[in-house]
Amino acid sequence: MKIVGIILGLLLSLPGMAQQSEALKAYVVKTWKEFKVPEEEAVKMILVQREQVTKYIKSHDKFAKEAMQENGAQAIRRVADWYKNGQGVQLKASLIKKTLGGVDLSTKEFVGCQDLSTVVDDYYALKAVAEGVPVEQAWGSMWFNTSVETIGNEYDYARYRQILELNNPDLILAYMPCLQQVFRYNGYTKGLDDLRPLVEKYMPEGELKSTLVGLYKSYGHLKEGEQAPAFKLKDYKGKEHSLADYRGKVLVVDVWATWCGGCILKLPYFMKMREKYKDRDDIEFITISIDDEGVFTRWKYTLPRLKLMEITNLIAPKESCDFQKKYNITGIPRYFLIDKEGNIVTVYAPAPGEAFETLIDRVLGM
Repeated sequence: MKIVGIILGLLLSLPGMAQQSEALKAYVVKTWKEFKVPEEEAVKMILVQREQVTKYIKSHDKFAKEAMQENGAQAIRRVADWYKNGQGVQLKASLIKKTLGGVDLSTKEFVGCQDLSTVVDDYYALKAVAEGVPVEQAWGSMWFNTSVETIGNEYDYARYRQILELNNPDLILAYMPCLQQVFRYNGYTKGLDDLRPLVEKYMPEGELKSTLVGLYKSYGHLKEGEQAPAFKLKDYKGKEHSLADYRGKVLVVDVWATWCGGCILKLPYFMKMREKYKDRDDIEFITISIDDEGVFTRWKYTLPRLKLMEITNLIAPKESCDFQKKYNITGIPRYFLIDKEGNIVTVYAPAPGEAFETLIDRVLGM
C-alpha cells in the first residue's frame, strides 16, 4: 500500500511538474530577450549568461530538460547573430564548439525550442565555421544570399544529412519539410540524390515521407545526366524548332513570359551573358515563353522591344504542348543548360551572371 501511495502521489504531482517546466522555459525566453550582447568579448559573455541561466534552472528543477535545451538554443542564436553581423570572423573554434555543446539535437526536448528552424540552421552553420568554412558560405542561402538559386548548397545538404543520421523522428518531421523547397527551386540535384537513401531509411512513415518520395520520382527525369525531354516549339514566324536541332551544341535556355516582371528584368543579363560566347559556334542561347496561345501577338511584338531578335525565341503554350509539364515548370524565370549530347547539366541553373557563366565554361571545357 505504501508503494501504491507513493506512485499515486507522483501521478498527482505531474500537472504541477509540467506547469513548473513551462514556467522555467518562459523564464529562459524572457531572460534572453532582455539580454543585450556586449560589444567586447561578446561570445564569452553569452556563454556566461547561459551558465547563469543554467544555474537558475537547476536550482528550481535539475530535470527541466526543455528549459535547458531552450537556454542552449538561445545562446546559439545570439552567437550566430553576432557572426552574421560580421563580428566573429576571428573567433576561436573552441568557443564555437563550447557554444554548440549547450544543446542536444537528438532529444525530444530540443524540438520544442522556439524558432526551431533558425536554431538548427545556426547550429550547423556555426559548426561549419568551426571547421574552417567561411562565414558567408556556411550560412549561404540561409542568410547572406537569399536568392532561390542558392537553396540547397553543399552546406545545406550536409545539414540535411546530419539531421537524418541523428534519427530523431521529431526533429526530422519538424525540420525536413524544407527539403521540398529544394526540389521546387533547384530540381533534382546531386545533393538530393545523395540524400535519397537517408530519406528512405530514416524518414518516419507518413505524409511527409510520401511527399518526398513522390518528388524524387516526379523530378527524377530532370536530374543531371538524364536525356533532356524532347520538345518541338514554334518561333514567331511559325517555324518549328526541336531540341534535336541543337545536338552538337551546348544549349542555354531562358524560360520566361511577358507577364513575368522578374523575367523581363533579367533578360538583359541573359543577353549580356550571351554576348560573351557570341563568337563560338558550339553554343546556342534561346528563350522559351510560356505565354498562353491567346497572347501570341503580344509576345511576338514584345520580342523586338526587349531586344531579343538576335537569338531564337520560341513559345510553349500549355494549351497546345506538354513542354511545361515535361520540365516541371512551376515558376519562372527558369534557366536550362543542356550539353552537346542533349543531356541535362541542369534545368535549374542560377540566374544569368558569374555563377551561370562558370557552369557554362565548365561544360565547354574552358
